[in-house]
Amino acid sequence: MDNSGKSAGTVLFVCAKSKGPFNPLRTLASELSDRGVCGLSFVTHDERRADVATIPNVGFVSMGSGAATPAPEDWDEATMRTMTSGSAAANVAAFVDRLNDADTVMDMYRRCLDAIDRTAPVLAVVDSLATWGIDALTVRGVPFIISISVPPSGFLQDLLPADYPAPMSGLPLRMTPAQRAENERFKLALRQAFTEPDRIRRGMLVAAARRAAGVPNAFGQPSQYARAARALFAYTVFGFEYPFPQAPENLHMLGSVVPRHGVTGQGTELSDWLDSRESVVYIGFGTIMRPSRKQAEALVEVATRLGPRHHVLCKLPGFGDWPIGEQPANLRVEDWLPSQHHVLAHPHVRVFFNHGAANAIHEGLYYDKPQLAMPFWLDCHDGAARLVDSGAGLSLEPRDPLDIDECVSKLHRLLSEPSFRDRAAHWGCRMRTAGGVAAAADLVLAHRDAVGAAP
Repeated sequence: MDNSGKSAGTVLFVCAKSKGPFNPLRTLASELSDRGVCGLSFVTHDERRADVATIPNVGFVSMGSGAATPAPEDWDEATMRTMTSGSAAANVAAFVDRLNDADTVMDMYRRCLDAIDRTAPVLAVVDSLATWGIDALTVRGVPFIISISVPPSGFLQDLLPADYPAPMSGLPLRMTPAQRAENERFKLALRQAFTEPDRIRRGMLVAAARRAAGVPNAFGQPSQYARAARALFAYTVFGFEYPFPQAPENLHMLGSVVPRHGVTGQGTELSDWLDSRESVVYIGFGTIMRPSRKQAEALVEVATRLGPRHHVLCKLPGFGDWPIGEQPANLRVEDWLPSQHHVLAHPHVRVFFNHGAANAIHEGLYYDKPQLAMPFWLDCHDGAARLVDSGAGLSLEPRDPLDIDECVSKLHRLLSEPSFRDRAAHWGCRMRTAGGVAAAADLVLAHRDAVGAAP
């Protein structure tokens, strides 16, 4: 229970509507709600209203619909191709172009200011990608904690040493001479992309608008945000995430943040299906990645080759709309799952085949699952590199069509070689003992109480 059973002041959770950044905040809010903490509220788009409504005693402050500022899961195929089909540097630049619009940034900032004024929070937990939210909290003088849903090196880029693998390069920590040269080429390509006149012009427009609004961090430097934060929450551990010497003292490596009080799904038809299959490969590519029809057809063939000994559970929205043809008996495809945690926690799920995003990889490790990562964009490449370096998994190039032989071969290795299970169990133990959602909740309450006790 909360100390008094009453609200000690509102704690806001601030993020845009994307599921990746939202999910850790939802888990944290649920943990605090379970403890009887009062005065919790989300500030986000209407698209997340129903999700927030599932958490008892947590309020919702609308920032309106996110339709005017679509999240990655809503982008059309042409837009996604600009971020997944070019060079790594060009893909990063195209992603930033989508976010770096002065009108959009300032509209989100003003909406967040209004939400803050309506709720008068004593503390906020804000996603690292919601820089408009960090700016609004700063201007209103609200203490905040930053939730980093990507590898922390991906957020704190301006604190990394020169020889560190550049974020979103997909390069390993221990680079060969050729990889070190590739690292330098990638950084040079990024500098060239972001010094193109049109990008400089748009960046200066955003900075000018923020400066005119009184935002002290007009250029959005991550290290400046980090210094201003009460704490930084990262959902991994050093060792799996590559360490860097300038990591801020207020950075808390919490391990995977998953629900503490069990997972939903037991006693369902899906649970019975998992119970009756001794070896299952679970395929889940998150909410943003959209496999092509050819890739989906390849996954069917992969399942065929894994059978009959191994079964495959695949979460693939829209699969039923494609005339793929006859499916093998060992394949089960679902548009949606009520709980990925339930699937990953099941002892018969032996391998997790995912897209390399941070939430997926860290949750898979929490449940001791060896993994195959097929990174399709941006930070997913870094997640795959860390997974391979950890010894807990393998990586697959996101070809279209998929290389079926390579995929089947790597899945067989993960299913049969004990070293992958051993390393996954090692990192799972590290993720769990780092504290997870319980430690995150303790820190939120400690900072809330410290703010309340300040004169």
